[in-house]
Amino acid sequence: MGNATTVMSLGGDYDATRAVALETRVARTDGVDSVDFNYSNNKLTVEFDSDRVSLAELEAIVMRERKHRTRSER
Repeated sequence: MGNATTVMSLGGDYDATRAVALETRVARTDGVDSVDFNYSNNKLTVEFDSDRVSLAELEAIVMRERKHRTRSER
């Protein structure tokens, strides 16, 4: 089992609704053990099994959410 932790900075203001949606989406990913969103610095901490999910896959989820967020703000 490849236990790993990553901290992703999401930047900018992040409203609670979007943060909860992202946290839920990441938490439901196979191989993710825990997710914590820090509202004071907009950072997402993810503990995961790197044998089941890669860092690139987790980053892709965050990037898709960012693109969706950007489009919905227009």
